[in-house]
Amino acid sequence: MQVINDYNRQMLKREMSFRTDGAYHLVRGLTLSWTDHHFIAHKAQFPSKGDACNWPDYGVASVPLVANWILKASGVESRSKVQRMLTANAMALAFSFGTTQLLRGVIDESRPDRSNPNSFPSGHTSFAFVAASILSREYGYLSPWVTVGGYTTATATQLLRIGHNKHWINDIYVGAGIGVMSTNLGYFLTDKILGEKAINSPALRRKDLDRVLQFNERASGFSFMSGTEVGDRTIHFGDATVKTGASFSSGADLSWFFKPQFALELMTRMVDAQAKVFDGDKVYPGGHINLYHFDLAGKYSMPFVLGKRFSSRVFLGARVMDGDTFLHSTHTLQIPNETKFEFGMGLGYEHIDKDNYAVGFAFDYYHTFSDYMKNRYGISTVWKILF
Repeated sequence: MQVINDYNRQMLKREMSFRTDGAYHLVRGLTLSWTDHHFIAHKAQFPSKGDACNWPDYGVASVPLVANWILKASGVESRSKVQRMLTANAMALAFSFGTTQLLRGVIDESRPDRSNPNSFPSGHTSFAFVAASILSREYGYLSPWVTVGGYTTATATQLLRIGHNKHWINDIYVGAGIGVMSTNLGYFLTDKILGEKAINSPALRRKDLDRVLQFNERASGFSFMSGTEVGDRTIHFGDATVKTGASFSSGADLSWFFKPQFALELMTRMVDAQAKVFDGDKVYPGGHINLYHFDLAGKYSMPFVLGKRFSSRVFLGARVMDGDTFLHSTHTLQIPNETKFEFGMGLGYEHIDKDNYAVGFAFDYYHTFSDYMKNRYGISTVWKILF
């Protein structure tokens, strides 16, 4: 009994500690701000799709926050009592909005559609990740689908902002980092003010132990992926060149472990690559090249301590490319639609999180038998729900 009490006390201590899980979003976004600076700064006029606010995008971003308060109003027990939830939510939103507006005032980065110089960072994405982080902290203990669903909605907001030509990829990653870190700071400061009396204390459950043991034995499950794809991104057309920036990717994997260390996986990825024509200082309209990966993988996964696994995989399948047509002063530059065979390999790491799902990272290399962007690398964050 004392062991259980000690463990519950440790979980409460973790609940009140400052978390840094949003830092990797910030690092990724700031890195892309540096590596893609030349691409972002090169002039191009992407088509405008609505005004800068685009309120429907805010509607998608707010879904996790609305769900959080509907659950609270319905009497479903959250991790926080009302006073803590109100205070932490208000702080998180204030920190997120204030940081976003401050950076926009300091950094002059034009949106892809050139509508205004407030592209960096993405306010929609920051708000979306505040909402997803709040839902995860309050109700993630109920089911892993709560956390994964919230972050899926936040990722959908990122895709919408890129698709509507309102942001570059670095904007949405820095926005995500601001959102998560603002939420973490809001809860941390709230706990310093209100103390543990405002928390519905976490407790050890049998299913938590079962989940860890299952993960070490056979980690079959459904994984949601969000990340960046880079590599070959230049297409030459004689006197002109079409280049893409680092591409935003998302997708899902389905893993079936037929033995404790061996699995088959179905892999899917959707990639949005913003593209521009580079021809001296001339300005041409920008566009998008969309890539879709469909692969079958053989995976070797090895637990090295309780609740943590390293893995490697090889895969083969097809890449579908949805091309685009780019205008030039003398002719059009056509990137065709095509379906080509591909193969690749990857490495991964994942561990059990406190709310019954696994989180980790994946690095994959794709070789496609195509004349266009044939060698690509994907770096993804992974959220996995175990079966």
